[in-house]
Amino acid sequence: MDQCIINELFKNITANNDQTAFKAFYNHFFIKLLRFSFSLTRSKEVAEEITNDVFMHCWQKRQSLTDIKNPQVYLFVVAKNKAIDHMRKQSASRQVTIAEEDKLEISFESDPEQLMISAEMIRKMEHTIEQLPPKCKMVYILVKQYGLRYKEVATVLNLSVKTVENQLAIAMKRLTAAVNFTLEKI
Repeated sequence: MDQCIINELFKNITANNDQTAFKAFYNHFFIKLLRFSFSLTRSKEVAEEITNDVFMHCWQKRQSLTDIKNPQVYLFVVAKNKAIDHMRKQSASRQVTIAEEDKLEISFESDPEQLMISAEMIRKMEHTIEQLPPKCKMVYILVKQYGLRYKEVATVLNLSVKTVENQLAIAMKRLTAAVNFTLEKI
């Protein structure tokens, strides 16, 4: 969805109490926020709760949100804050299996050897992403998986743009090393 359309929907929500616009806004951002919340909490149930809380917050506070310039960044900031609040309340977080995650689907040729190599690379990349330091991991996820610009990520995570660039460089360096190591083994 185009940024202009998103801004128009948000304007209709905040200024006109437009439930239809809210539904379209919700439908567009729900999965993105759910995945982002999941990447922070590692719990599907908690991620769903946080995501729904974010939208409930937006609807309840809609009349005071008229000055928000970038609704997408605002949603991610609220989701991040709610996830942090949850993690503070719950010191021990539950680990989930990779099978519970909604992973990126990649189609390959039906060559079994190619499928095995590709699956191994994906596992190695997933493992490497999981092992990234928290800030580095969040930057990588927001830039590479959600397509946010560096400035938007800096706003969401309360970092400088230069820090975002540096953290992304660290993540990419580690991923490249992991993939190269996997290829050398094959």
